[in-house]
Amino acid sequence: MISEEKYIISQAQKSADKYTAKAWIITAKTLYPNNFDVQFEAYKLEKAAKNYSEAAKCFSYIILTFQNQPVELWNEVSELTAALRVPENEISLAQEFYVKMFEHVSYDVQHKILLLTVNNTDNSLEQCKLLLLLLRRFPQAIPTHSPQLLEMIAKGMVSHAPEKYQEMLVEEALPLIYHKTPELPSTLVCRIFTISLEFYTKQIFEDESGINSYDVWKQIFQVLALCGKIMNWEAFLPFNRSWSKDVYWQKLIEIATTNASRTSENKQIFFYTVTLFIFSLHEYNININQKIEDVEVDFALVEGFREWSKDSSAIRTHEQPIEPPAISVTPPCSKEATIAFVTAAHCWQLLNSHEQSTLEISQLLIKLPLSNWFSRFIHDLAVYFGHHEEARKLLGDIDGCTGLSFNIRSLGLILNQGQLTIQGFECILKILQELPQISGNLVENMTVAGQQRHLLLLPLTQKAIIQYCTRAIINSLNRKIFESNCPDLVLGNLLVLAQLEYPRESNLAEQIFTIIRSKRSFSYLLFPNYIVAVDFIEEFMNIWNSNHGEFILEFTSTQTATSGTRRIGTRGADKGVKEDFKHIIKQQTSRCHEDISVLIAKFIEQEHLSLIQSMF
Repeated sequence: MISEEKYIISQAQKSADKYTAKAWIITAKTLYPNNFDVQFEAYKLEKAAKNYSEAAKCFSYIILTFQNQPVELWNEVSELTAALRVPENEISLAQEFYVKMFEHVSYDVQHKILLLTVNNTDNSLEQCKLLLLLLRRFPQAIPTHSPQLLEMIAKGMVSHAPEKYQEMLVEEALPLIYHKTPELPSTLVCRIFTISLEFYTKQIFEDESGINSYDVWKQIFQVLALCGKIMNWEAFLPFNRSWSKDVYWQKLIEIATTNASRTSENKQIFFYTVTLFIFSLHEYNININQKIEDVEVDFALVEGFREWSKDSSAIRTHEQPIEPPAISVTPPCSKEATIAFVTAAHCWQLLNSHEQSTLEISQLLIKLPLSNWFSRFIHDLAVYFGHHEEARKLLGDIDGCTGLSFNIRSLGLILNQGQLTIQGFECILKILQELPQISGNLVENMTVAGQQRHLLLLPLTQKAIIQYCTRAIINSLNRKIFESNCPDLVLGNLLVLAQLEYPRESNLAEQIFTIIRSKRSFSYLLFPNYIVAVDFIEEFMNIWNSNHGEFILEFTSTQTATSGTRRIGTRGADKGVKEDFKHIIKQQTSRCHEDISVLIAKFIEQEHLSLIQSMF
């Protein structure tokens, strides 16, 4: 037998006239105010009529009255909350009703609807989405409900879809609490920061152009400031693109010194240091990869050169240097690259100064996509501190460090040990066989004055690489010019090599010509092949035309049937000899516009036996 409530509902449903149907339902509501089916039928009638205000009243009454809501109501609540999450420009006609009806529901009821929905949802991700919706609708509830949301997101990171929780935290949850700071346990604050750092670091790593990286760093510093505010830490510096990394380091040291005796602030120092470390590491990485002639060029940190003279003695690199090494850069690599590297080095030392920090940074680095940057940095750090063996072992860990890049760095490590060795010269020969196509320019500061150890961020371009190899050979040879009776072969080879950086090599050239004049003779049969610098040719012409006694110059090994090797002399020379000299000078002068770097590379490759004889 049908109940009276269901009978009245059935009569309302049968009525073709909406007013008659409504009359039946009004009667039922009066007689049976606590019957769910009656109240829900009343709601459906208002919904069908798109009467948003009345539907809102019915819906509110049902939510407030019935604690054990049937499935029909929860289906409706689900439709409502789903509609509220849809972007405004994507709402369907059916969803539009729910959105407009919800606007007529009181704030208290809205809050209860959303909170009940959260508590009756089993799916953790859906719960987080509903809580976000609740906090957007009710900002005043952020201090109350945001800890629950953040805790759920943190727990969700161990689920099968951590990326969704991570994105939800960074892009939706954190922006809601920036200006309404909730009270959170320290462990949750630390978890929030590490999740955010992982998310943003991935963005930076995936942004190969680097165009958006500064916007991302702004967000990282914002999260760091939020965590510091929650934890009542002394504020770090905000993100500023124009500030040097050294400014941040000085502030970090100030904070660390102030809190040196407060073990409770270890997390503060750890997170500030980690942020600055990755910030500096990123800055260093983008600076050591620059476009030259529209081609991406890597810069390798290698041992530089110091000016050498008979009276100066270079610092032995295996000894502990008094000062840290200076690092030279070449445009387009910015000087900020060296500051960023040194700052990263300082941060790395600070992070590894405590056993607990070392463990935490190790765990964090495993999660962050920094392997390529980090392997390069650790190797360069070993180079910076002069740890030759460690740097050599780490070479193979650098991403893409093979062939040319590997041999250049290997040569730098050999030079770090002192003078060029046979092994180092073999590296040079390998390097010259795989020179890059991009020409580039010579490096201005490959050699510096003073005895402070010198490193160089060397662009892996053709001219810079040839210059580096040439300088290594010159530094090995030029010590021999101070030995008694220096062989002509050494002097000639040095003259050829000095052409590359002339007139910067004017002092070396003057020393060589002074020795040649004092010897009164000079035999160098490679002269016609490789001496093309106009100033050098003119100097030999001056020697030829000298009125201070006879000079013997031997530049060719042309053989004749009667006279053997012809030696050009400034006194008593026959007409044929003079003509030979003029011919050689004219020939060499005509070659003064040749690409010196290509010529020097050819010289080192083709005359390597001569160079080995000169050096070793």
